[in-house]
Amino acid sequence: MGLFGPYTYKSKKNKKKYYLHMKVSRGGNIIYYFSEDPTDALWDIPPGYEVVESEKTGLPFLRKTKATFFGFGKKEKE
Repeated sequence: MGLFGPYTYKSKKNKKKYYLHMKVSRGGNIIYYFSEDPTDALWDIPPGYEVVESEKTGLPFLRKTKATFFGFGKKEKE
């Protein structure tokens, strides 16, 4: 998926192939997005993110992973 080419994701809903891209906004924030165009696609997912597919549209997007740090990340109810 990124070993020999750009990172791709095939949608389970619409069966299209999407490529991961990145751009920097005017404020300096990094925006990750998926496109059908393979030009200038990233080769891997950034650390700390995971790919999720929208159930409604079938479009993939990135979200930050929830770190657990060996059980210390989740707060248990007492």
